[in-house]
Amino acid sequence: MSWALEEWKEGLPSRALQKIQELEGQLEKLKKEKQQRQFQLDSLEAALQKQKQKVSVWQAADCWLAHLHLTFPRKQSLPSPVKMEIAI
Repeated sequence: MSWALEEWKEGLPSRALQKIQELEGQLEKLKKEKQQRQFQLDSLEAALQKQKQKVSVWQAADCWLAHLHLTFPRKQSLPSPVKMEIAI
């Protein structure tokens, strides 16, 4: 911290200064933890968006396949091939 920000501490008892130091240490720790959690959240949100995009692609493909099936229905069944025996 800059000297101007530390000026208010002048003349405080050593016990108060120690407590202030502890609180400032906790603050820094919490800031780092917040930053790590924000990074984790951002990563999870990016992964979620990627999964949503995959689902969207699969849904579109499924819709397209359904359209093809309706447009070009399969034949129910083909006649079985006829076996012919040739006598020699």
